[in-house]
Amino acid sequence: METVQPTSSTGRLNQLLAPVQTELDAVENWLETALTGENPRLSPLLDHLKKFRGKRVRAAQILLIAKGCGGLKEVHIPVAGIVEMIHSATLVHDDLLDEASQRRALDCVHVEWGSHSAVLLGDWIYAKAFEECTKLPGNEASVALATATRRVCAGEIYQNLTRKNFDLSEASYLEQIDGKTGALFEEGARLAGFFAGASPEIQAACGAYGKLTGRAFQIADDILDLVGDEKRVGKSLGTDWDRGKMTLPLIRLRDILPQELQVEVRGHFGKNSDRSILMEPKFSSYLEQALQESHQEIQSLLQRACDSITCLPFSESRKPLIALTHFLGSRSR
Repeated sequence: METVQPTSSTGRLNQLLAPVQTELDAVENWLETALTGENPRLSPLLDHLKKFRGKRVRAAQILLIAKGCGGLKEVHIPVAGIVEMIHSATLVHDDLLDEASQRRALDCVHVEWGSHSAVLLGDWIYAKAFEECTKLPGNEASVALATATRRVCAGEIYQNLTRKNFDLSEASYLEQIDGKTGALFEEGARLAGFFAGASPEIQAACGAYGKLTGRAFQIADDILDLVGDEKRVGKSLGTDWDRGKMTLPLIRLRDILPQELQVEVRGHFGKNSDRSILMEPKFSSYLEQALQESHQEIQSLLQRACDSITCLPFSESRKPLIALTHFLGSRSR
């Protein structure tokens, strides 16, 4: 079993991405070209969206997996770019659905241009991503990423249908996030192995790695939404609690609360109350335990993800991927 000690240093992230920095720069250049609208009227929206550039974790994982398989090729650049495009489209729609106001300390698209433009911009990016898929060799990417996008939408719909369901089971929550977040990680990782020429068994292992990583990434995001600092994170927080979406830390909190406190929390959940109510002294010890359990679940998922890729043949290239994977468990933004 290979392990790397996690760290929360942002400088450490740059160090972890160094083995594929040249390729990540190529992905950025590819995205810059792909996200140039054919109609000049789209330019202000697309230019605004480019400012939301994140860590490109999905792209980095694709590139590192390809290296671990010993077959990082030119085709991995557009594959990584397309995955990032689909992710960007989901963010535009998610911010609108969650009624969030900021991302990366900037106004969300729907705040600047309205809900109609936000919906259509997200749709345009989806369409552009699948147009780019048709330029790749074969139809593997088109099928895989269409499947992933369908699963993302199904996961989001399922989550929306269970809003304000305080009794949502943990299994149902995991089913939701395996779709809305895990699917894109999973298919992106599997495609990395496919285009690297890996065997079906290794491709499946890459997919399993992506699914587990995506699950951990979403749980970490849900923790930040519940107790994160908006100024540090740079986006609207507390939307899950406010909108009545049950997440792992809330499920774990619900299950350990005494009956009278559980009833009180139930009365505030999804009722436009501020998440600060959970920081009151009477809840503090239970919340701390729930958060600790959620963090432990993240670490377990990430270790399982790392174990699943021990089959990647190039061990030296595997090490930075494992280090990056553990880093995800310590994110604070």
